[in-house]
Amino acid sequence: MMRKRIATTVVGLAAAGGAVLAGEGTSLDGGGGDWCRLLTDDLGAPLYSNDDAMLIQAMKFFGRAQVQFASVDVDGIGGVDDSETFDEVRRLRLGTQLQVLQHFKVKVNANLVSDGKPNGGSRDYGYQSLDVALVSFDAGALLGGGALDGVNVSVGRHKVGMSYEVHTSSKKIKTVERSAVANKVYPARLTGITAKKAMGNFSGTIGAFSTESTPELASDTGGLALYASGALDLGNGDKLIADFLHNDAYGTADNEVGLYDWALALAYLTERNGWDLLLQGTIGDNGDDGQGQRGGDFWGFVAMASRDLIADKLEAVVRYSAQGSDEAEGIRSNSRYFRRSKHTANVNSGRGDAHQSIYAGLNYFVCGHNAKIMTGVEWESLEAPAGDADALTLWLAFRTYF
Repeated sequence: MMRKRIATTVVGLAAAGGAVLAGEGTSLDGGGGDWCRLLTDDLGAPLYSNDDAMLIQAMKFFGRAQVQFASVDVDGIGGVDDSETFDEVRRLRLGTQLQVLQHFKVKVNANLVSDGKPNGGSRDYGYQSLDVALVSFDAGALLGGGALDGVNVSVGRHKVGMSYEVHTSSKKIKTVERSAVANKVYPARLTGITAKKAMGNFSGTIGAFSTESTPELASDTGGLALYASGALDLGNGDKLIADFLHNDAYGTADNEVGLYDWALALAYLTERNGWDLLLQGTIGDNGDDGQGQRGGDFWGFVAMASRDLIADKLEAVVRYSAQGSDEAEGIRSNSRYFRRSKHTANVNSGRGDAHQSIYAGLNYFVCGHNAKIMTGVEWESLEAPAGDADALTLWLAFRTYF
């Protein structure tokens, strides 16, 4: 039975993607036998559930598949220009979540593709690395309440939410790629422990992580990154979010993940006249030890607005981002696809001291966020030590998950 359900899950995900490309079924409510129900109800339902079981009370599988295409026209430094097209399997993940021994939730998610084609390499399928691997529990329920009541503890390999764009899953982001500002402060997956608690209109998280670089679970605690995050609901639908990360291993061999010294991200979310609005700012310090032109302070700003053109079906989004640094190479453009070596334009590997971009796009929801088509156009400009580089990118992406 379990093998049959797993097979149905994988085949169903592929069928959903094929149906979108073929222009089949577009109902969002999942009724009438629509294939949307396969993603939202059938595949998303628990494979097993029994609250009275001694060992495993629930089990479910989940996954996502994301592919995208881009055409980039680059005006490089010193007149070294180029145009190139890219196709990429952006993400392919499969995972499981278990409820164990009444109190523990186990979540493991694996990356199943490594796509080097945008950089002139190969596309390899199969297990590549762990995305997340967490054991979580309510400390108050497990240990008897008191000060720990409502404190959720997670141990393992984390996605660390630095900036609101990173807090938003790739399943639900409004642009094909997050801004370069968000990616600047977004760490690699880190192994450690977090504790989260909600109190009224405020929720907060603190954490400590190893700075060891590994595709699985880290074991070295020689270097630590300390993290704090807080979200405040202002009561009128607006929200404030603050994230802070300090890397106490900066300048040492224990800083294997290449983290900056520290960074702070602030976000304000609101809704005005039918538009969902995001204002996001970041500041930080790259550090100075051995960095040369890539050290010093950095900053970034993002403004994004989105609204439905057709309710629950077609969404418009615009985004402006800017970032800068004290040093000549203190910031970097996003990795897709401006700085890829597959094109021969000179962009100084995307490094400079000032960068800005403007993105405008449309998102078509075939089956809500569970299956959607994203299009966009983005202009960006980089100021590098040897001159300026500009690019215009056209985006097309398909995202699906269950």
